[in-house]
Amino acid sequence: MEFILIISGLVILVFGGDYLVKGASGIAFRLQVPPMLVGMTVVALGTSSPEMVVTVQAALAGKPDIAIGNVIGSNIANVALILGITVIIFPIAIKRDSLRYDWVVMILASVLFYAFALNGVISRLDGIIFLTLLVSFISYSFYRVRKKRLKAEANSITSETSNDEKSKSKSYWVFILYIILGTAGLIFGAKWFLEGAETVARDFGISDRVIAISLVAFGTSVPELAASVIAAFKKEQDISLGNIIGSNLFNILAILGVTSLIQPIQVAQEIMDNDIFWMLGTSFLILPLSIVGFKMGRWQGFVLLASYITFMYLLLSGPIL
Repeated sequence: MEFILIISGLVILVFGGDYLVKGASGIAFRLQVPPMLVGMTVVALGTSSPEMVVTVQAALAGKPDIAIGNVIGSNIANVALILGITVIIFPIAIKRDSLRYDWVVMILASVLFYAFALNGVISRLDGIIFLTLLVSFISYSFYRVRKKRLKAEANSITSETSNDEKSKSKSYWVFILYIILGTAGLIFGAKWFLEGAETVARDFGISDRVIAISLVAFGTSVPELAASVIAAFKKEQDISLGNIIGSNLFNILAILGVTSLIQPIQVAQEIMDNDIFWMLGTSFLILPLSIVGFKMGRWQGFVLLASYITFMYLLLSGPIL
């Protein structure tokens, strides 16, 4: 029965994430928002919804290792697995501005997460700081876009977004319906998936930390995988990369921020001694892999994928109880 819940949850997560991305992206394209910002805001928010639901539910259920492990495992999977697979399928160009601003903000958020977790808990005050930083980041990002547009520096991006005739031909209400259906799918899919994963963990005696960082994190990252791969096939490179960076930011600033406001989250010492450093390391790895010609191709993708396989091997080969 638990495997039926897991599979059903995954299927609903995929369809829910797809509809949410369609709705959010459609509205953003109608408003002529640049693709990179679309990826880092509306698409990232949509694809991070499963992590939000699972993390909040786990915290309220008294499962702090699942709550924290899901965020850390998702951030590792987003970069090492999803970005790795994406650039293997279709290499993407890296804009210098993305590294100077977006990547730096992601790294700073990751380091701040580590600093807040040193005392063994993500408190309500930490959550307020996370959410304040998220609002500031989004506001400043839109300000930068508006400033560039006024200076006619983003003409090429504007023309790309305005050419999306399929999005233009649909009503805003259609995209809003997509968002509502997608959100509902993500909520129910995440709930079923988490219930099935917890049952499997209990049956096999696997710790909450291991099951969260591996199975639960992968399951809640499926929408990011679908969105990034689809964006790569459509040659929407900015959406693909923006989705990864934006999802990692939302996982830390939004998900941990909201969850810790509802219920302060305890952070296990084992997570602080090992897993969080893998999250920091994979996030940092984007920089050296990107500055070589400001392009991420197949060899960079294999490096990222190899790092994820190594991490999972070390995680699953160690003590799981």
